Amino acid sequence: MSIKALVQTRWKLEPDRVTIYPYGLSYILSAVLAVLFAGILFVYIHYQNSSLNTALPLVLVLLVIVVLFWGFAGTSIEFDQNSGVMRKKLMGFLPITRIPFSKLQGISSVSNLYGSYKYRLFRKDAKYGKGIVVSCAYTKNEDPNAIAFVEEAVTIIHQYLDVYVLPTDYISDPITTYKYFVEQGDKFLLKKNKIGSTIFGLVLFGIGIHELMPGAWLGNEWAIGRVFMLIFLIFGGAAIFFAGYTDVTFDTINRTLERKSPIGLGNKLYSFDDFNGIQTVRKSTNFIYSGTDVQLFFVKRGTAKEEAIVLKSFNRSSKVERFIQEVDAIMIDRSQNVG
Repeated sequence: MSIKALVQTRWKLEPDRVTIYPYGLSYILSAVLAVLFAGILFVYIHYQNSSLNTALPLVLVLLVIVVLFWGFAGTSIEFDQNSGVMRKKLMGFLPITRIPFSKLQGISSVSNLYGSYKYRLFRKDAKYGKGIVVSCAYTKNEDPNAIAFVEEAVTIIHQYLDVYVLPTDYISDPITTYKYFVEQGDKFLLKKNKIGSTIFGLVLFGIGIHELMPGAWLGNEWAIGRVFMLIFLIFGGAAIFFAGYTDVTFDTINRTLERKSPIGLGNKLYSFDDFNGIQTVRKSTNFIYSGTDVQLFFVKRGTAKEEAIVLKSFNRSSKVERFIQEVDAIMIDRSQNVG
């Protein structure tokens, strides 16, 4: 088996079961760690004039780490049609998660800020939550492994889940009041935390100006690090300040979405007729989840280029779901009623 095949998502199809192995990258990581640890042991024994027996405790610790990484690569996600249950098994044999099909929403692709995407399994009560990873990371929409995974494995899994769909699963309460928009007749203005943006932006901008004056905290030398810090403080502070006063308005009469900045930068105008879908993008900082962006996509007539506008960022699945319901209510229900 090639290295590429090890890293890619693997799956096994049986008459009443689909088993997915999404963590093949750990095989590569375990091999890299084995080489790295071997080098560390060589240096330790050679330069410390130590024997292998003396270094045995260290050898055992490093060996356990390598074995754990190797074992994690065998972690599986199992969909059992007979029992109607999804099981996640650590290292392929230790059950750590068990969810009935009746509580599962389905598998969807989730993008991140760096352009790659993974497939995740979501619960009905957390449609926009963290989800359970069921694939490796992909960078191309036409990736053959991703296409085969969806056609061969995901399609069958969704057939399993469809049996457990209830009519009430897709019924939501009608939107009568708006939590994230200010209703102004036939227009809906996206709410923003102007106070927070104003204070934070002015603080950063003020620190940047202070650093240009005599007695600056960072000194008066024009080092590269100081220059970049000044650029971030001054321009970043200004950007945050003006972002708080950038209006995003849904016009149900003219069926348009407009973003308007007080200084004219980044102004956009889209027609509802060019709407091409909503996508959520998970953000992370140092591998720690930091929020989910809600993006709207548009393809203007006469062009094949897709443009995205980020409306808002959240850190809870329930807020994302409510926000998307409000956007749908405005763009679909309200605009059709007006028309």
